Amino acid sequence: MNKKEAILKSVLKLVNRGGFYHLNMKNIAQEADVAAGTIYVHFKGKEELINALYQMVVSDFNAHVLKGYNPERAFRENFFEMMNNAVGFYLDDPDGFSFIEQYTYSPLIFKETQQENFIILEPIYQMVRDAIRLKEVKDLPEALLVAMVYGPLEMMMKFHLARKTDLTKHTNRQQLVNTCWENIALNPAAPPPTPAGKKIRRKSAVKTND
Repeated sequence: MNKKEAILKSVLKLVNRGGFYHLNMKNIAQEADVAAGTIYVHFKGKEELINALYQMVVSDFNAHVLKGYNPERAFRENFFEMMNNAVGFYLDDPDGFSFIEQYTYSPLIFKETQQENFIILEPIYQMVRDAIRLKEVKDLPEALLVAMVYGPLEMMMKFHLARKTDLTKHTNRQQLVNTCWENIALNPAAPPPTPAGKKIRRKSAVKTND
Protein backbone atom coordinates (compact mmCIF):
# COMPACT_ATOMS: atom_id res chain seq x y z
CA MET A 1 0.00 0.00 0.00
CA ASN A 2 1.49 3.36 -1.03
CA LYS A 3 1.28 6.50 1.12
CA LYS A 4 -1.62 8.02 -0.82
CA GLU A 5 -3.70 4.88 -0.40
CA ALA A 6 -2.72 4.63 3.28
CA ILE A 7 -3.91 8.20 3.80
CA LEU A 8 -7.27 7.50 2.14
CA LYS A 9 -7.78 4.28 4.12
CA SER A 10 -7.08 6.22 7.31
CA VAL A 11 -9.57 8.93 6.34
CA LEU A 12 -12.18 6.21 5.76
CA LYS A 13 -11.73 4.89 9.29
CA LEU A 14 -11.65 8.31 10.91
CA VAL A 15 -14.59 9.83 9.06
CA ASN A 16 -16.80 6.84 9.88
CA ARG A 17 -15.70 7.03 13.49
CA GLY A 18 -16.07 10.76 14.13
CA GLY A 19 -17.54 12.44 11.05
CA PHE A 20 -16.10 14.93 8.59
CA TYR A 21 -16.03 17.96 10.87
CA HIS A 22 -13.92 16.18 13.50
CA LEU A 23 -11.40 15.19 10.85
CA ASN A 24 -8.04 16.99 10.93
CA MET A 25 -4.64 16.52 9.33
CA LYS A 26 -2.96 15.64 12.63
CA ASN A 27 -5.11 12.61 13.37
CA ILE A 28 -5.04 11.54 9.71
CA ALA A 29 -1.23 11.62 9.80
CA GLN A 30 -1.17 9.62 13.04
CA GLU A 31 -3.58 7.00 11.70
CA ALA A 32 -1.71 6.67 8.39
CA ASP A 33 1.72 6.83 10.07
CA VAL A 34 2.93 9.63 7.79
CA ALA A 35 4.08 13.20 8.33
CA ALA A 36 1.31 15.80 8.16
CA GLY A 37 3.16 17.51 5.32
CA THR A 38 2.95 14.32 3.27
CA ILE A 39 -0.83 14.66 3.14
CA TYR A 40 -0.54 18.07 1.45
CA VAL A 41 1.73 16.59 -1.20
CA HIS A 42 -1.28 14.59 -2.43
CA PHE A 43 -4.31 16.62 -1.31
CA LYS A 44 -5.07 20.33 -0.89
CA GLY A 45 -7.45 19.88 2.05
CA LYS A 46 -10.19 17.84 3.70
CA GLU A 47 -12.74 18.35 0.93
CA GLU A 48 -10.35 17.02 -1.70
CA LEU A 49 -9.53 14.08 0.58
CA ILE A 50 -13.20 13.17 0.95
CA ASN A 51 -13.79 13.36 -2.80
CA ALA A 52 -10.72 11.24 -3.60
CA LEU A 53 -11.87 8.71 -1.01
CA TYR A 54 -15.36 8.65 -2.50
CA GLN A 55 -13.95 7.96 -5.97
CA MET A 56 -11.74 5.19 -4.60
CA VAL A 57 -14.53 3.42 -2.70
CA VAL A 58 -17.04 3.66 -5.56
CA SER A 59 -14.46 2.41 -8.07
CA ASP A 60 -13.58 -0.53 -5.81
CA PHE A 61 -17.28 -1.33 -5.34
CA ASN A 62 -17.99 -1.20 -9.07
CA ALA A 63 -15.00 -3.40 -9.94
CA HIS A 64 -16.05 -5.96 -7.32
CA VAL A 65 -19.70 -5.99 -8.42
CA LEU A 66 -18.80 -6.51 -12.09
CA LYS A 67 -16.36 -9.32 -11.34
CA GLY A 68 -17.43 -12.33 -13.38
CA TYR A 69 -19.87 -10.33 -15.52
CA ASN A 70 -20.45 -12.00 -18.88
CA PRO A 71 -22.33 -10.06 -21.60
CA GLU A 72 -23.23 -13.38 -23.25
CA ARG A 73 -25.33 -14.44 -20.29
CA ALA A 74 -28.92 -13.46 -19.55
CA PHE A 75 -29.36 -10.42 -17.34
CA ARG A 76 -30.89 -12.55 -14.57
CA GLU A 77 -27.75 -14.67 -14.27
CA ASN A 78 -25.52 -11.60 -14.19
CA PHE A 79 -27.88 -9.94 -11.71
CA PHE A 80 -27.62 -12.76 -9.17
CA GLU A 81 -23.84 -12.83 -9.43
CA MET A 82 -23.53 -9.04 -9.17
CA MET A 83 -25.84 -8.89 -6.15
CA ASN A 84 -23.88 -11.58 -4.35
CA ASN A 85 -20.71 -9.67 -5.22
CA ALA A 86 -22.23 -6.47 -3.79
CA VAL A 87 -23.20 -8.15 -0.52
CA GLY A 88 -19.75 -9.73 -0.31
CA PHE A 89 -18.05 -6.36 -0.86
CA TYR A 90 -20.04 -4.71 1.92
CA LEU A 91 -19.46 -7.61 4.31
CA ASP A 92 -15.72 -7.43 3.66
CA ASP A 93 -15.64 -3.63 3.87
CA PRO A 94 -18.32 -2.33 6.27
CA ASP A 95 -16.45 0.99 6.47
CA GLY A 96 -16.82 1.35 2.70
CA PHE A 97 -20.55 0.62 2.96
CA SER A 98 -21.05 3.19 5.73
CA PHE A 99 -19.10 5.80 3.79
CA ILE A 100 -21.04 5.30 0.53
CA GLU A 101 -24.35 5.32 2.39
CA GLN A 102 -23.48 8.53 4.24
CA TYR A 103 -21.75 10.57 1.53
CA THR A 104 -23.35 9.64 -1.81
CA TYR A 105 -25.68 12.65 -1.68
CA SER A 106 -23.61 14.82 0.64
CA PRO A 107 -22.96 18.45 -0.40
CA LEU A 108 -19.31 17.73 0.37
CA ILE A 109 -19.07 15.64 -2.79
CA PHE A 110 -18.16 17.87 -5.72
CA LYS A 111 -20.38 17.96 -8.80
CA GLU A 112 -17.42 16.78 -10.88
CA THR A 113 -16.96 13.80 -8.55
CA GLN A 114 -20.63 12.88 -8.89
CA GLN A 115 -20.35 13.06 -12.68
CA GLU A 116 -17.29 10.80 -12.62
CA ASN A 117 -19.24 8.44 -10.38
CA PHE A 118 -22.02 8.19 -12.97
CA ILE A 119 -19.40 7.34 -15.60
CA ILE A 120 -17.99 4.60 -13.35
CA LEU A 121 -21.47 3.13 -12.86
CA GLU A 122 -22.54 3.49 -16.51
CA PRO A 123 -21.94 -0.22 -17.35
CA ILE A 124 -24.51 -1.19 -14.71
CA TYR A 125 -27.06 1.35 -15.99
CA GLN A 126 -26.50 0.10 -19.54
CA MET A 127 -27.25 -3.45 -18.42
CA VAL A 128 -30.50 -2.21 -16.89
CA ARG A 129 -31.47 -0.43 -20.11
CA ASP A 130 -30.75 -3.58 -22.12
CA ALA A 131 -32.81 -5.68 -19.70
CA ILE A 132 -35.76 -3.30 -20.08
CA ARG A 133 -35.48 -3.49 -23.87
CA LEU A 134 -35.38 -7.30 -23.77
CA LYS A 135 -38.36 -7.35 -21.37
CA GLU A 136 -36.41 -9.08 -18.62
CA VAL A 137 -37.24 -6.39 -16.06
CA LYS A 138 -40.10 -3.96 -15.56
CA ASP A 139 -40.27 -0.93 -17.84
CA LEU A 140 -39.67 1.65 -15.13
CA PRO A 141 -37.25 4.57 -14.83
CA GLU A 142 -33.68 3.39 -14.27
CA ALA A 143 -33.39 5.31 -11.00
CA LEU A 144 -36.50 3.59 -9.63
CA LEU A 145 -35.24 0.14 -10.61
CA VAL A 146 -31.91 0.82 -8.92
CA ALA A 147 -33.72 2.04 -5.79
CA MET A 148 -35.86 -1.13 -5.75
CA VAL A 149 -32.66 -3.17 -5.67
CA TYR A 150 -30.34 -1.01 -3.59
CA GLY A 151 -32.95 -0.06 -0.97
CA PRO A 152 -33.36 -3.59 0.45
CA LEU A 153 -29.60 -4.19 0.19
CA GLU A 154 -28.85 -1.01 2.13
CA MET A 155 -31.40 -1.72 4.87
CA MET A 156 -30.34 -5.35 5.30
CA MET A 157 -26.70 -4.27 5.61
CA LYS A 158 -27.73 -1.84 8.35
CA PHE A 159 -29.60 -4.66 10.11
CA HIS A 160 -26.52 -6.87 9.70
CA LEU A 161 -24.24 -4.25 11.24
CA ALA A 162 -26.75 -3.84 14.09
CA ARG A 163 -26.68 -7.65 14.53
CA LYS A 164 -30.38 -8.00 13.76
CA THR A 165 -29.64 -10.38 10.90
CA ASP A 166 -26.62 -12.28 9.62
CA LEU A 167 -25.85 -11.89 5.93
CA THR A 168 -22.87 -14.21 6.19
CA LYS A 169 -25.44 -17.03 6.25
CA HIS A 170 -26.13 -18.29 2.73
CA THR A 171 -29.90 -18.60 3.27
CA ASN A 172 -30.27 -15.00 4.46
CA ARG A 173 -28.15 -13.68 1.62
CA GLN A 174 -30.11 -15.59 -1.01
CA GLN A 175 -33.42 -14.42 0.43
CA LEU A 176 -32.20 -10.85 0.04
CA VAL A 177 -31.00 -11.37 -3.54
CA ASN A 178 -34.20 -13.20 -4.51
CA THR A 179 -36.32 -10.39 -3.05
CA CYS A 180 -34.37 -7.75 -4.99
CA TRP A 181 -34.86 -9.75 -8.20
CA GLU A 182 -38.60 -10.15 -7.59
CA ASN A 183 -38.86 -6.39 -7.10
CA ILE A 184 -37.72 -5.63 -10.65
CA ALA A 185 -38.28 -8.78 -12.73
CA LEU A 186 -41.05 -8.71 -15.32
CA ASN A 187 -41.65 -12.41 -14.71
CA PRO A 188 -39.76 -13.46 -11.54
CA ALA A 189 -40.73 -17.13 -11.80
CA ALA A 190 -39.55 -17.54 -15.39
CA PRO A 191 -36.26 -19.34 -16.08
CA PRO A 192 -33.39 -17.13 -17.24
CA PRO A 193 -33.78 -16.19 -20.93
CA THR A 194 -31.32 -17.61 -23.42
CA PRO A 195 -28.48 -15.16 -24.19
CA ALA A 196 -28.74 -13.51 -27.60
CA GLY A 197 -27.23 -15.53 -30.40
CA LYS A 198 -27.42 -18.82 -28.52
CA LYS A 199 -29.96 -21.58 -28.90
CA ILE A 200 -31.14 -24.10 -26.36
CA ARG A 201 -30.78 -27.64 -27.58
CA ARG A 202 -33.74 -29.71 -26.54
CA LYS A 203 -33.94 -33.47 -26.68
CA SER A 204 -36.58 -34.64 -29.10
CA ALA A 205 -39.63 -36.20 -27.49
CA VAL A 206 -39.89 -38.59 -30.44
CA LYS A 207 -37.28 -41.29 -30.73
CA THR A 208 -35.99 -42.03 -34.20
CA ASN A 209 -34.17 -45.05 -35.50
CA ASP A 210 -30.98 -44.42 -37.45
